[in-house]
Amino acid sequence: MKTIGKSVANKIALLIVLVGLLGLGWWYLKNHNPFNGSAKTQYSFVVKKFSKENMLLVAGADVETTQNQEFTNNELAKWPEWTKVVTKFFVGRSLTAKIPIKTEFKIELSSITRKDIEIKNNVLTFKEPLLVKVDSQQTGDIKIDQSTNGLVDKVVDGWTSGKEAQKFLSEKSTEAVYATSDYVLNNENRKEKVAKYASQDLEDLLNLNSDRHLKVNISKNDLKFVNIDKK
Repeated sequence: MKTIGKSVANKIALLIVLVGLLGLGWWYLKNHNPFNGSAKTQYSFVVKKFSKENMLLVAGADVETTQNQEFTNNELAKWPEWTKVVTKFFVGRSLTAKIPIKTEFKIELSSITRKDIEIKNNVLTFKEPLLVKVDSQQTGDIKIDQSTNGLVDKVVDGWTSGKEAQKFLSEKSTEAVYATSDYVLNNENRKEKVAKYASQDLEDLLNLNSDRHLKVNISKNDLKFVNIDKK
């Protein structure tokens, strides 16, 4: 009986030692795992790259359009006296201005932290949606849509070619610029295109002058679009 009891006690002691060794091994690997250090380096590298860039313009995703801004006859009556040179020709009907507009997409990177990203097998994904600022600007001279005779067309062309007239029309056309951004950010096909270009641009940013090769996965659901133009 003593021999059996001693044998059981030895087995229990051995089991306790093995469990202790396993626990010690797990603790060591958790705190001294060489791969864990490598992962931390990757996260620090990504966050540092993003913070330096601050704002990323998504190349190739911009949109160029020509928008129509209509001014009713009642609105024309409220315009300054110096504009009467042209507005008198539009009495009784609306005036339509054609505005060349370019819309750009800019990703906010400076606020991204370690908690916002995940890296597995060198593939970077985002836990929180990236903020995409939709920004439209006028890119050329505004032209008034003319539907009168040749003489009037010449008067209108001469008036709109002036700097003061262009500045005045630009101020009046801010609604069209805002509406353009609003339209673009609600276009699902455009969102998908922005996501595609954003993935490539972020990969290029992270892998530039680096021996690392990180792949970036972004879908339109990973992006939050915000119109930053004034109404």
